[in-house]
Formats: sequence, structure tokens, C-alpha cells
Amino acid sequence: MKVKSIFAIVSCFITLALGSCNDDLNPIGGSIQPPSDTISVITDTVGVKARTVSMRDSVYARTINGVLGKYEDDLFGTIKSDYLCQYYFPEGGKFLDNLLQIDSVQFVIDFNTFSGDTLAPMGLSVYKVATDLPQNFYTNINPAKYIGDKPKLLASEAYTISGAKRLANSTINQREIIADLGVPFGMEIYNAWKNKTFTDNASFNKFFKGTYVTTNFGSGSLIRVLYTSIDIYYKYNDVLGNHDQTKDTIRTSLFSLTVTPEVMQLNSIKNKNPEELFTEGTGASYMKTPAGVYTEVVFPIKQIKANMASRNIKTINTALFSMKGYTEKESTGKYELGRPTTLLLINKDSVDVFFSGRQLYNGKTTIIGERNKTNNIYNFSNIASLINAYKDMNLDEDPTFAIIPVEIAYTVDANNSKILTGVFNYLQPSTSIIRNDEKNMRLELIYSKF
Repeated sequence: MKVKSIFAIVSCFITLALGSCNDDLNPIGGSIQPPSDTISVITDTVGVKARTVSMRDSVYARTINGVLGKYEDDLFGTIKSDYLCQYYFPEGGKFLDNLLQIDSVQFVIDFNTFSGDTLAPMGLSVYKVATDLPQNFYTNINPAKYIGDKPKLLASEAYTISGAKRLANSTINQREIIADLGVPFGMEIYNAWKNKTFTDNASFNKFFKGTYVTTNFGSGSLIRVLYTSIDIYYKYNDVLGNHDQTKDTIRTSLFSLTVTPEVMQLNSIKNKNPEELFTEGTGASYMKTPAGVYTEVVFPIKQIKANMASRNIKTINTALFSMKGYTEKESTGKYELGRPTTLLLINKDSVDVFFSGRQLYNGKTTIIGERNKTNNIYNFSNIASLINAYKDMNLDEDPTFAIIPVEIAYTVDANNSKILTGVFNYLQPSTSIIRNDEKNMRLELIYSKF
């Protein structure tokens, strides 16, 4: 038989296999082939166990994008988020000569993504950090340890999302929340710079250790912070700076300190998760970000291995796994949180080292699933490489995998091709309910053998 004919027959059988689903091993076809050339395509469907697990407010979150606010949900409970941050003093940063006066000093939060009630009144508080911030990028950090027993309040302001200032030239619907830090604060920064108390970023962060940014009242909204900055507006005398260089001119300028990747931002996130989320046997499991709950699954590797041995099958060609959203139970209210769009499937024992080591998913043992908005299904496509890898291990028990909402970062190369650069815990507020009953939580396998 010609090779092309064999491939045509195999393709046909695989198409038929994908269209059928049974709980038992089923050989498909083979009767039209010579005995010496027989190829059997076999399908198998096995159940997958799933449950909800708490993240215990502890996920690795090294980022300059904080989450600020408080949100309460009838089903998913409460999310409260704030952050500690340092500020970057750029190389060559300076005030211009002949400073006359400082006009104003502003604490500025820029954001373009938010969740909740845009009219909910919230209160912003900015405290001075009193002790050095640690190299700890986990969201269960306790800010009280770093602002001292008598915290110094630098600024406070009431705000709503709808009332936040819109930036006229922004293409991403950017808004600002602004609080007054006061002229004396700006003079303290200026005098320290003039006296060379700080000359670079390291010495600046010893002089000014950072801020703790939190909300002091209100509930109903969460914002994802794009940038945090301290802006000092001042006047200076531009010597002989008029149009014909004959007279001095008073001009205005800006000295800005911003949170950047070169300094630390530590997100503190607290979740109050109702016990109902962890009740098993309800036909549902849950996901909640940031740092809330996730779904954990157990693939029946030992059962798969035994099924294959009984039929003398060596390799799995296709392993299809998806998770179906429980659309009927998911909230559709006016202020509902969004759905996570991308999930990471990873062995639960590898989660911490994956994120803290800034690893990238490989499509074999760490696999990405994307949400189809039309049918509310997260599809992980073919995970045969993962199942085959664990099948070949001598396991005492079936492995457990975490399914965690993530954010994927890419860059574009000279050929306009996307290059994967990072996988991060998803810090935007989101929730999802997954069907985990026997009918919907399963793994569909396709084998072939001569």
C-alpha cells in the first residue's frame, strides 16, 4: 500500500474519532486494510477531578502595575488591594538652576483599567515608608511592618473613577487620581538634592524609602495602576532667557519621580473567600484574581497507563482537555468583574519556581489555555506531550495540576513576529466559574497503533 493512501486512511479515522466520545476503549477501522498494514485508531475518555483551592493571598507579583481599591461580591467575597513602592531617580536627574519657588507637589496615579462602580466614593491615603523595603514580591506582604508604629501621612484624597481626570492626548482612555503632597515635601526633596544627599538612584532610595498607597474608606471599585509618580512643579529664573537674550525670564519646569522596573513595587492583596467556594460536589469550581482562588485538577495518569497496557498501546497521539464555564451561574450584573482570558496549566509543585524564576511556558509540561468568549470555554488544545511525560514516570499517585489565570507579555521583532517575553500572575480583578461535573470535566484521548 502506498504511503499516501495510509495517511489518507489515518486522517479519515482520526476525523471519525474526534467526532465520537465513549467511556470505553474503542478500536476504529482497520477492516479494509491488509493484516500486515493494519492501523488501529482508538479513543478513550477518562474523568478528571477538579476542586477549588485558595491562593492564600500569596502569589509572586513582581510588576510596576499595582491594584488599588476594595470590591465586595455576593458570591466571591471581598478583595482589598494596595501597594508599597519606591521611586526611581534617573541618571542626570536634576532641578534647573536658579530655582525661585516650588508651586505645587502632586502624587499622581495613572490608570486605564478598572472594575466595579465608577460612582463609588473611595478615599486615597499615601504614607511614608519608614524602613527599607525587602526583596519580597509576594502579595501577602504586611505593609504595617514598613510604615512604622506612627505612620506619617503624606497625602489623602477622595475620588471616584468617573471623576478621575481624563488625559486629553491618551489613546488608551487614561485617567489620573491626584493628591496634594504639599510644598514643604517638595522643598525637602529639593534641599536634599542641592546638598548632594542623593546623587543616584541607590542613594535616593536610602534618603526617601518610598510610599504605602492604600484606600482609607469606601468599597466598590478596583483600579489597575499604570504609573505612580511624584511631580514637583517649580519656577526658575532663566538668565537672559528672553527672545533676544537681553533679560531674565521666569519659567516653569517639572521634576518627576516615577515607579519603574528598576525599583520595587510590592502589592499587598487580601481576599475574604466564602466557604461556599470550596464545597465539593456542587458541579462547580472557581477562579478569582488577584491572589484569590484557582482550580486544581488531577489527571488519572495511572488509569490511562493501565488502559494503554491492556491494549499494548505505547503512545498517546492526542489528548484534548478543555474547561467549560458555568455561564448560568456567572454574574451578569452591571458591575461584575471580568473573566480571565488566559490560563496556565502547570504541576502544582512547580508554581512558585515558575513565577519567581520568570520562566516561560513551553507548550509541553506548562501549557496555556485561551478562553473562547462565544461559548465560554477554556481550550488547552492537545496536551498529549504532558500526559505522555507523566505516563512514563514511576508515579505513586496521580499528579495534581494548578490552573491559574495569567497575563502573557510579548515583544515584536524586526519581522513583525511576536516573541514571548513573560508569563505573570494575573493581577486584574476577575472571576470565573467552571463546570466540574463528570459530564464536562474529562480528558479525551486518541491513540493509534499498527
